[in-house]
Amino acid sequence: MFKIYLKLLQKHQPSAGWTLAELMIAAAMTLVVVMVAGFGLVTILRENKVANATGEMQYDLNRATEFISEEIRSAKTIEPRLSQEYLEEFAPTFWAKYGTTKTPVLALKIDGVYERVIYYVDEVADDEIWKGPGVIKRFGPDFNENGDHKDELKRDPSAWKSLALVDMMTLDLKDDQKQCQNLPPNVKDTDDEYIARDDELNEWYRLPQAKADVQGFFVCVREDKELAQLNILGTTLDEFQHLGYNKDDIVTKEKKTRYSDKMEYTVATMVHARSEVIGSSGESVPRYNVKSSVLFQEKGQATIKVLYANIPCSDDVTTSSDITTNFYIANPETGAVDLAAGTVNGIGEGPAVTFTKDYKANAHIKENTLCSSDYLKYQISANDQNHIKFATNDNSDHTKLNQIIPTPSSTIVNKLTQEGLIKEASDGSYDFTLPDNIVLYFVEFEFVKDEPIPDGSGGWTFEEQTDPPHFDDAVYLVEMTK
Repeated sequence: MFKIYLKLLQKHQPSAGWTLAELMIAAAMTLVVVMVAGFGLVTILRENKVANATGEMQYDLNRATEFISEEIRSAKTIEPRLSQEYLEEFAPTFWAKYGTTKTPVLALKIDGVYERVIYYVDEVADDEIWKGPGVIKRFGPDFNENGDHKDELKRDPSAWKSLALVDMMTLDLKDDQKQCQNLPPNVKDTDDEYIARDDELNEWYRLPQAKADVQGFFVCVREDKELAQLNILGTTLDEFQHLGYNKDDIVTKEKKTRYSDKMEYTVATMVHARSEVIGSSGESVPRYNVKSSVLFQEKGQATIKVLYANIPCSDDVTTSSDITTNFYIANPETGAVDLAAGTVNGIGEGPAVTFTKDYKANAHIKENTLCSSDYLKYQISANDQNHIKFATNDNSDHTKLNQIIPTPSSTIVNKLTQEGLIKEASDGSYDFTLPDNIVLYFVEFEFVKDEPIPDGSGGWTFEEQTDPPHFDDAVYLVEMTK
């Protein structure tokens, strides 16, 4: 075999070469091979870029969802309505900075945090480092190394920052993408309102309510403020588009990939607000609602403490004994209203009264002594909404003392300041600083004055005159604990 190979070498002529035709055919074949290999390589690289970008987007959205979920779990309530009035009352710092330009999506009431923590969607500007088209931002206090809200920032919203949580958010959604997921189709869906109802007849409110404001991050909140559905829609499509100009010289974005349908990702999850409130006494607080009465949503205790009383015809407005305060309990099964133990005579604190779930506790306050004036008599009945106003940490009607009592007396101001229940604002008014387990009541002792009026024949008639309420005759608080 080796001898044959040597003979062939001997026959080889060094002067022999390739013809031009052979070179052209070889070059063409090489070009085809290189083009096919190059196209395959570009396709592989593009697929890899798409896969990496999609995986990164999915990972970031999942992490962002978990972050938001954890903060919801630490919250006491989730707000189902975000009207301008609500934001001005409970998120005034956010409203002052962003209220007219940004649409809030999620508002959380967190124990010890002075204002609501707000999440919203913002559009990515051209000069930002974030990937478009949208980004979720959070406005609230920063966290410490243990993952808790920093104590020094909880009640200082002026130091709060609006920080980006995750980018690559979808901004343009189809109408069917703007609906609450997995709820029955019993939905009121208009351009300005969206309310769904589940099998247990609970209403769910989508935020934002207006259809035009719904983007890649929206929530659906149950009416009891304790359960929310997070909906987050992300996309990597913006990375695979380029800017172009149409015939009208308008900048547009054109797709550069045929894999756009694979670049969207949706997260939908339910999250429960399950923070247990800790009251001023260090005990946990039952869930409750307040109107003129306290409605317990689970078993708990309450105490009455009279802070101030200005009883007509008494000598000392701060230590008067001419007052009786007690609890009346409305039984949810029978509807009967029963007097409970817990009476307070004069200024002071009464014993704790235990209430079961769905029991309504109404604190009544009465004056014991009638004035002896010939023309003045007092009808003391501070049992209902006409004779009392109240303030809580979650009460949108009265967030300032001056909204209840336009000109509060120095005695009331000093007492509430001493108790740590109000603080003076920069405009001279007084902000409430109430713990979550305190309801503060302001009482008006309605009095009727018999005004003598000449009857025209030398005699007198008496016409009943009632002064408008001032809600500054007595102040007492109700404190709830488990």
